[in-house]
Amino acid sequence: MKTRWLLLYLIFLISANQTRANDSSLVIINANIQTMDRRLPNARAVAILGNRIVAVGEKEEILKLTGNGTRVIDARGKLVLPGFNDSHVHFTSIGNKFSSIDLRFVRTPAEIVEKFRHYTRFLPKGRWILGGQWDNRNWTPDDLPSKELIDSVTTDNPVFIYSHDAKMAFANSLALKIAGIDKKHREIQGGEIVRNENGEPTGVLKDRAILFLRDRAPKYITQDWYQVAQTATNYAAALGVTSVQDMHSDYLADLLNKLDRDGILKTRVYDCTPLIDWKRLSSDGIKRASGTAMVRSGCLKSTADPSFGTSEELYADIIEADKAELQVMIHAIGNGSIANILDVFERVGTENGEKDRRFRVEHAYRFRTEDIIRFGRSNIIPSLQPHLFYGGEPYRSLLNANARIAFGSDASITDFDPLLGIYAAVKESNLSERLTVREAVELYTLGAAYAEFQDHVKGSITVGKLADLVILSEDILGTSIENIKNARVLTTVVDGKIVYEEK
Repeated sequence: MKTRWLLLYLIFLISANQTRANDSSLVIINANIQTMDRRLPNARAVAILGNRIVAVGEKEEILKLTGNGTRVIDARGKLVLPGFNDSHVHFTSIGNKFSSIDLRFVRTPAEIVEKFRHYTRFLPKGRWILGGQWDNRNWTPDDLPSKELIDSVTTDNPVFIYSHDAKMAFANSLALKIAGIDKKHREIQGGEIVRNENGEPTGVLKDRAILFLRDRAPKYITQDWYQVAQTATNYAAALGVTSVQDMHSDYLADLLNKLDRDGILKTRVYDCTPLIDWKRLSSDGIKRASGTAMVRSGCLKSTADPSFGTSEELYADIIEADKAELQVMIHAIGNGSIANILDVFERVGTENGEKDRRFRVEHAYRFRTEDIIRFGRSNIIPSLQPHLFYGGEPYRSLLNANARIAFGSDASITDFDPLLGIYAAVKESNLSERLTVREAVELYTLGAAYAEFQDHVKGSITVGKLADLVILSEDILGTSIENIKNARVLTTVVDGKIVYEEK
């Protein structure tokens, strides 16, 4: 062990003394590091070389590793955790939540500005903001909006939104420029370009004037998958989510790999495809958790709902997918569906022989008490979403049965923020089933990593593992439970790089 540490030290020292142009080292000091590694649960500092954690310990010993090219972050006592891993998301749907802004409930111009500021934090430059349904009668004062109201927070994103009755539309300066609408623009028959006292367009368009801009706005913004995925990864970074397991029935691996090559991807993605796709994956030589450190595939998803097929049909696909060393995840809610898929999983396990297959039941909501022990006995993972179901699952009973739980959100169906899931697991669940905050964090980090065959490389702040970390504004493990909802992400590190810093 001492030899290995010394080797890492020497490599780190050499790299750290390189010029900043080749900077690949990062140190965090004066931190409250909760590693989720039971061999060394707490530390004050961590050193990163490239995309790996190379040392965890006290400030003095870590600072000895720094050189001219090392970036040092003083955490000032803030909590540092492994990056959150959401075990159940719909990645492109998360990105598409920002395709259309909803202004129905806005009451003041200041609220409008904040809405747009929130969106543009995550949108790539050039991506349009559509939607709207604004109603200035709800505002104080009830004046029509002007482009100057939002221009300062939408400098890189064209805005084209409708009023509540679609008789008016509103655009920012960038959208007007794209459409060629300026002070010299002719009036449009059957429509109006609203102007100020100097003749400048205010951004409000009426009737047929709307069509002039509508024809220049993108019609398929929700299918621009490159920008949609870029928005999703930007949003994930702001929430401290460094890994996701994508349950959406699409094929994203090629797109995600391109984002990674372009230096845009900030989130590790396990890209799951439909169960019936097992033959294609197998013929391509793909097995569970195949791919790069950033983009992997080899997981298959289906549902136990009888409308999607019988248990025998599920069994026929699952047993072949399992033989092909692919990971199977089945959506199941309710006593009957969950009992049936547990039967199928156990049958496949018996017939295909003992191996580490990590079958998963997605949601696993509302199952029979007698089925709790089956999760632990057969190493079938309950993939749970505390915020989605308001903490309604038997967490403590499952842990007592040695079940390996993974936490997630089911975003965009519900909120993507992992802190809301942690809060639900420790506050909103039945008293006898509640978890400690530390347990909930572990299920959102190491537990979720185990569920995707990645616990050996991530999920804890451990020497040799991938450098995915988050710094929080509040010590959610050491203060009141209510304070969890007040915590903010200050810094997110993925693959050894800072991908988000609170401004």
